[in-house]
Amino acid sequence: MFFYRLRNKLPQKCIRTLYFAFVYPHLLNGIEIYADTCSTHLDKLQKLNNKMLRVVQNKPYNSPMFNLYKTYNTLPIPLLCMHKYYFLFIDMFVIGIYYLQSL
Repeated sequence: MFFYRLRNKLPQKCIRTLYFAFVYPHLLNGIEIYADTCSTHLDKLQKLNNKMLRVVQNKPYNSPMFNLYKTYNTLPIPLLCMHKYYFLFIDMFVIGIYYLQSL
């Protein structure tokens, strides 16, 4: 994971930008796939995202998750699935599938 090496060499603003450029889009694009699954299937993904947030923010293992998500102004994965924009992502997905079939 290259975030381990970069977190002490780059300013926090750059690390945040890298997180939102490389990690967060994968979470948002995967909502269509994993939003309707049970929480036990989301557990591994959630733990990985929590670990990533701790690494990029250079926080200890026992730091509260609420503070990590609040610092980056985002939501945990289960809440992200239930967020009001979830339906917008679903609509965009369906429109994308329909548009691709019509080509």
